[in-house]
Amino acid sequence: MFLSKDELRDLTGYQKPSLQKRWLTDRAWPYEEDAAGYPKVLRSIVEKRMGGSTEAARRRQGPDLGAIL
Repeated sequence: MFLSKDELRDLTGYQKPSLQKRWLTDRAWPYEEDAAGYPKVLRSIVEKRMGGSTEAARRRQGPDLGAIL
């Protein structure tokens, strides 16, 4: 549902929540804060903004007909 702390660090390039929130705000990424002040970003938002999920890409490509041999 939400990005993990490691995934959020990979997305923003920052470890500190205050810098992560600044990065997200500067780029208009929606997020909510948890009780500890960490930003929470929905995985579906990231997939949509970054070009879709790998499952969606597989559906667009169609079936792997080479696997039938």
